[in-house]
Amino acid sequence: MRELNVFVNNTKSGHLTQENQKYIFTYDNDATNLVSVTMPLRRESWNDVRLHPIFQMNLPEGALKEAIQKSFGKLKVMDAMGFLEVIGPHVLGRVKFSKPERSENIETLEGILFEDTEELFDALLLKYSIRSGVSGVQPKVLLDAYNKNTMLLEHFIVKSWSSDFPELAANEYFCMNAIKRVGLNVPEYHLSQNRKLFVMKRFDIKNETEYFGFEDMCVLLGKNNDDSKYHASYEDIAKIIKTAIAPEHRTKALEDFFTALIMNHLLRNGDAHLKNFAILYDKDYTDANLAPIYDVVNTTLYNPKDIPALSLSGGKIWWKKKTYTNFGKLTCNIKPSRMEEIIEACILAVQETKKEVIVYCEQHLDFKEFGLKLINAWREEV
Repeated sequence: MRELNVFVNNTKSGHLTQENQKYIFTYDNDATNLVSVTMPLRRESWNDVRLHPIFQMNLPEGALKEAIQKSFGKLKVMDAMGFLEVIGPHVLGRVKFSKPERSENIETLEGILFEDTEELFDALLLKYSIRSGVSGVQPKVLLDAYNKNTMLLEHFIVKSWSSDFPELAANEYFCMNAIKRVGLNVPEYHLSQNRKLFVMKRFDIKNETEYFGFEDMCVLLGKNNDDSKYHASYEDIAKIIKTAIAPEHRTKALEDFFTALIMNHLLRNGDAHLKNFAILYDKDYTDANLAPIYDVVNTTLYNPKDIPALSLSGGKIWWKKKTYTNFGKLTCNIKPSRMEEIIEACILAVQETKKEVIVYCEQHLDFKEFGLKLINAWREEV
């Protein structure tokens, strides 16, 4: 039997046990904080042959997983429970596996943004791998950095890219600029000077001792942390928004979700899967809202035949306008006139961001070839 204590905002809420091929989570008798909106407080244990989705959500993937396995593989079995034991104090959101300790290794935001040498990210990965409970195959680490502008210690996700995905950091930066320009809620983010790193401020941290609840759509739909993130529909996400988000936020959340779909269409982001949409809450689902939009990139430059990550109206294609408007009307309850406003705003945001990229290309000639390919891959009509 293997067991881990589970904490919510530094207060022990229960324990997770692996026993006889089952995962068992049991709330403490005096627990007051739920670990997930899908797992309300109750005396009966939550049993499953799979690790519960909320605990799977931030298991590492890709380069980060390999770095942690290399460091700890000789000391413990690096299965799901092993990873949770190692990275448990540092995963995203308010659910931790043991109390997090304050980091003694402090970087500076300026150092990350303006000293991004070839070796910097590898050094950060080695240094912070066990403190980086974050999913996704793109190499990334969680770290604390001192921001001289705000005079505060802040918390960031730093992402790199491999030679298989040239200029991915800049790709994400300009796509996120378009998302921000259309008025969607986005985290603070930065592109490093040499375009090697994309740095995003964490939005799950409330203050130095408390975290917001953060649950992605894989958790809310009860999906495993594997390829099932692609096995659902955008209608499924809309249903979750209608049930998991507080009533006072629901209308705007559906509009924002519809806007994000249109932007993903125009920017040709084929990786808008279940783990790239989430809810954020303070106490529980009664105050839940749609999390900021994140992880938006153009994917067709790397895979010209790429298609949307999830289905809509029964198919996975770059849909026509009528499919989107039917979805907006029938599923998101958006009036036709409002949908037209949203679509026009999305097209304008892309047009303005194209102008921004052109200016950047003229100032950074080594980026010009990729930059022109990027804006040519974006669309200006639905």
